[in-house]
Amino acid sequence: MIKHLLILAVPLLSAACVTDRGADTLTGSAAEGRAFAAAHCAGCHALEGGESPNPDAPSLRRAAHQLPAPMMAGSLRTGIQIGHTAGMPIFVFEDENIDKLLAYFEVLRADD
Repeated sequence: MIKHLLILAVPLLSAACVTDRGADTLTGSAAEGRAFAAAHCAGCHALEGGESPNPDAPSLRRAAHQLPAPMMAGSLRTGIQIGHTAGMPIFVFEDENIDKLLAYFEVLRADD
């Protein structure tokens, strides 16, 4: 009986390790950054890895790796527009939201 439970439990536990990081596993600014991304970015971008709702939009994990942190901060401060297709709206973020997004992106970079 225990052997059968282990056979069933191992794949389930393995699957749990590859799911998106939920806001409940993050703290502070990173959790707030993920919540902001869920509200404003998830319509086009996957919050972690995987397939984005918009096939032309990279996941936020991939986007977090595209620029070094200081350049990402500059891009967010000037409004995300460089390197995007015509379908990407121009966003201008408030400083506190930039800091939260950067904290979340840092977690995404550190997880790899």
